[in-house]
Amino acid sequence: MKASCVLAVGLLAFVAAGCGGHRSPGSLKACKLNRAQRRAITLARADIRRLRQIQAPVQKFTARGAPRQETLTGKFTLDLGSAKLPLNIFSSLLHQAKTATSLCGDCGTALETEEPVLGNRGLNHLPSCAL
Repeated sequence: MKASCVLAVGLLAFVAAGCGGHRSPGSLKACKLNRAQRRAITLARADIRRLRQIQAPVQKFTARGAPRQETLTGKFTLDLGSAKLPLNIFSSLLHQAKTATSLCGDCGTALETEEPVLGNRGLNHLPSCAL
């Protein structure tokens, strides 16, 4: 029993240390994105701008959001998922979209399902990089 506790504590310490793959934000290297990745980023940023415009006049939280907000959120998730982006870029764009749809319940739920989790969506093997 003691050995399993020591193993569990050791595993947690290893995960907390970043497993050797963590880089500090200052150490991010510029990476070369392919054409599909650059296009996905451009489309996602345009979607985020439109989502902000849609939400700007909204004053209170609703489950369905403003007209077209849900549809555009779906388009954003398709655009974001159209290319395998580095994890930090994917997460940053997703966070910006969640902020732009903060008054739409269904939109927030849809975006939460896209959130990368340990072992989710095969994104953990992708490097982090600066644009």
